[in-house]
Amino acid sequence: MGVAAGLFIGIAYIGSIYATRGWNELLPIGIKSFIFAIVFTLAITMIIFMGGELFTSNAMMFLPTMKKQIKLTKMLLNLLVVLIGNFIGCFILASLTALSGFLDNEEFLKNAIAIFHSKLEKPWWKNFFSGILCNFLVAGSVYISHATKSSGAKFLLINLVIMIFALTGFSHVVANSYIWGLGAIFNFYNHPVSSLELLQFGYQNQIPTLVGNFLGGGILLPSMYYFAYKKSLPNPITLSLN
Repeated sequence: MGVAAGLFIGIAYIGSIYATRGWNELLPIGIKSFIFAIVFTLAITMIIFMGGELFTSNAMMFLPTMKKQIKLTKMLLNLLVVLIGNFIGCFILASLTALSGFLDNEEFLKNAIAIFHSKLEKPWWKNFFSGILCNFLVAGSVYISHATKSSGAKFLLINLVIMIFALTGFSHVVANSYIWGLGAIFNFYNHPVSSLELLQFGYQNQIPTLVGNFLGGGILLPSMYYFAYKKSLPNPITLSLN
């Protein structure tokens, strides 16, 4: 299921890059970002309705772990396995992007390269805080999916939340891994990316984003709800006796 989620995110990324290719000078940046965000919501739609495991949403297990409802070793193993699966799924889709001929389209390639370098140029501390904000939204979409049993309402609520995440470009460790995978393939299309740049992407982007995602969706967001609702309701039997 971790691999499946990575595949779904890669598919949504292909659609978003394709939908906004060649529009750099034709549309205001805000409109282009809005189109990108609407298309990218396909990722979470497929994960919620078709099944999939994301590191960012599974990070919410931290709270029940601290309450000793889940063993720490099980939580860590789950997060590790899911994260590896997410990376594998995104790297597979990065390879399929090239094999399917998308990178032969000059405008698609140019768009993908621009995204890679924009992420590469962002300092680590911005990626860290962006990762925190990102997982308030991604993990929050899991919370909001339980607000209704209607599939239509669930679809609308989830996608409104995820659209803001995609529109703002908040840093998501799994989504970034698709672009990371593409970076290794650009060399075959006369756009060299050095091994040093790929390593830089890992330690400057992925590591701080990973920590920020866990902090935002695994600690800060669940803790907010925990402290808001932690007071137990009185026992109805004791209440009647009094």
